[in-house]
Amino acid sequence: MKKTYSDIIKFIKQLVKTPSQSGIDSEKRVADLVMRKLSDFGFYPKLIGSKEHPSVFCKTIKNPKGKTVWLESCLDTVPAGDLSKWKYHPFKAGIKGSRMYGRGVADSKIAIATFCYLAKELYDSPDFKGNIILGFDADEQSGNFIGIRDILKQRPKANVCILGYQGIDVISIGARGWLRLKITTKGKSAHTGSRSKKGNNAIHQMAEIITALKRLNLGNKKEPFFDYGSSFNVSLIEGGVAINIVPDKCETKIDIRYLPSQTKKEILNKISNKLKKLRKKNPDIHYDIEVLQSETAFLTNPKDKFVKLFQKTAQKELKKKIPLVSSGAGSVGNVVSRFGIPIINCFGCRCDNVHAYNEWVDLNTLPKVFEIYRKVILDFCKR
Repeated sequence: MKKTYSDIIKFIKQLVKTPSQSGIDSEKRVADLVMRKLSDFGFYPKLIGSKEHPSVFCKTIKNPKGKTVWLESCLDTVPAGDLSKWKYHPFKAGIKGSRMYGRGVADSKIAIATFCYLAKELYDSPDFKGNIILGFDADEQSGNFIGIRDILKQRPKANVCILGYQGIDVISIGARGWLRLKITTKGKSAHTGSRSKKGNNAIHQMAEIITALKRLNLGNKKEPFFDYGSSFNVSLIEGGVAINIVPDKCETKIDIRYLPSQTKKEILNKISNKLKKLRKKNPDIHYDIEVLQSETAFLTNPKDKFVKLFQKTAQKELKKKIPLVSSGAGSVGNVVSRFGIPIINCFGCRCDNVHAYNEWVDLNTLPKVFEIYRKVILDFCKR
């Protein structure tokens, strides 16, 4: 197995050295690397989606009547940002001690490499009685999730899904949903010093709207596995053209993270009713609401057999308690959850500084994580 781990690390380096920054780079080059690796293993991967943002899809059928495990990870990364703020160059995959540094090393290029070699290891094992689906999706980091939607068009049929988000101390089996809104208020401009024309201040309108929405307490709901609760954040505000002009337009963007017991429809109805009452009190308020993005929250049943097997195996291998939790941030799991299959949303190698400078992953944890994946899948597919 030492050679396998050495080969995985070499492949991680190749992937990290191939930039795939969201909004900057195409995923084409990193997708080609994955295609070549899977083809060298004797598999038959295919590129799907657009030429600029392709995803990789690969089915390895060993036992048509057996269970199928779906391994999914993203091809793109967040941007590296200011290179001077990195201790180690983000695209050189530098290793210091047991840590490899680089943009996307943890999110999620280590998962791509691990999943490719895991699929090969399983397929070559006489003990493996199942099948593997590999999905490597483009355009994940933007939140558009175009790649995973392209993969879903391939109609993958699986009994379970493991996502490539890393972290060794907990097993995430769910994630909050999100609802992103743009609210625009429209007023009437005037000179701020005018004695006769007051105008209609669009920013003042927005202030009243924000105050009213905060009173809905959309960010205070809690439930099992989501003890940190839902959240409501006014994230961006734009309005006005000059300090001496009454602004006639204001835009704000709002990010709402909600729980499985909540729905998009329910939240929008609460917002709509609140603003209708506000406008009744103040007819000078004029607004439009636009839904920018939304995805439903999910939670895999913690008593599911696969989840229990995964937790039991991880605890035995790591010799410590590994609690089941949910994730605050959304993931492709929110989209995959539509299939109604058990999802391991996050478990992997020890890491830190994801989406920050000096992102790193602890390579010493790779053998244990690989072995946990391998044992869980072998055991699950025997049953």
